[in-house]
Amino acid sequence: MGPKLNKATYLKAVTQSLWTYADQHHKGKLDGKMRQGRPPFLSTQYASRNVLVPSDETKADDIRAAIPCSQRHQKFCSLKSSQALSQSVFGALCAFSRLDLLENVAAECGRPAFFDDHRDWTLAFEYKVRSLKEPTPTSVDVLLCRPGRRVAVECKFTEGEFGCCSRTSKNNYPDPKKYCDGNYRVQGGRCHRCALTEIGIRYWDHLPRLFNWPSERDHEPCPFKGVYQLARNALAATITPEGELDPNGGHMLIVYDARNPAFQANGKAKAQWEDAVGASLHQGLLRRLSWQRLLDSLACVQDLAYLVNGLREKYGLEPDQASASTPALM
Repeated sequence: MGPKLNKATYLKAVTQSLWTYADQHHKGKLDGKMRQGRPPFLSTQYASRNVLVPSDETKADDIRAAIPCSQRHQKFCSLKSSQALSQSVFGALCAFSRLDLLENVAAECGRPAFFDDHRDWTLAFEYKVRSLKEPTPTSVDVLLCRPGRRVAVECKFTEGEFGCCSRTSKNNYPDPKKYCDGNYRVQGGRCHRCALTEIGIRYWDHLPRLFNWPSERDHEPCPFKGVYQLARNALAATITPEGELDPNGGHMLIVYDARNPAFQANGKAKAQWEDAVGASLHQGLLRRLSWQRLLDSLACVQDLAYLVNGLREKYGLEPDQASASTPALM
């Protein structure tokens, strides 16, 4: 992966790569705003061009349609969008019917990142978990599933951390009953320790069966607060379509850029990850995989040469193994 970068150097290198790519491939299609200190943004009418696609128009249309416009993230037009990156990669695997390439890809813990056998597995983007009684359902970037088994995939690129519970912001929640001071205890005139439980959200019905977080006693600070996004994805992987928790029915997977300092030693995302894994009651519930390692499995397929080359040119992502950089017929 080369020398370790600090945050500023990493972001500068990624931004420079994205601007070079935009200048070559998206002239006249950007939003026209300043270049300094920001990645390139496509104009809204050209948003679909943020997804890497092959020359085969049928497959290109399938990949572009994998995520409807209504489900695009707010900053999908940014060339830095991790959603566009995940659509490019996992959309291609669907369009070319190559989920088999995910077989036996090893996560960092040594367990399969996805599965051992691709048969009977299906893939969905922006899957909504509707059994936790959330006002806005948890949306999984990529959900792989087969009967009795699920893999919830969270895709990251330049993000510096995983999402935390927003209830600790007084600006967002001035009502004492909706605000939380960061501790899992009754406060603000509530009946429940968690402000989310107070409004009927079912996180704490299930979290103690996945993590060493007993719900019947106080926690200071709240262990869920700092690993909120990770724990929600673990729930998404283990909640059955019937709304029951099956702790052995799935796992969550983080796919990230190995160059990103946030995911390396002393990084914020790495610390959050270690907190969540350390509290997990089930080995293998949380797994990690770099985009670079995933590219090893794609780089040997001629049909996906456009994708591997595009990921290199646009994002600066390279397969881990030098021998995988030249696609061969398969």
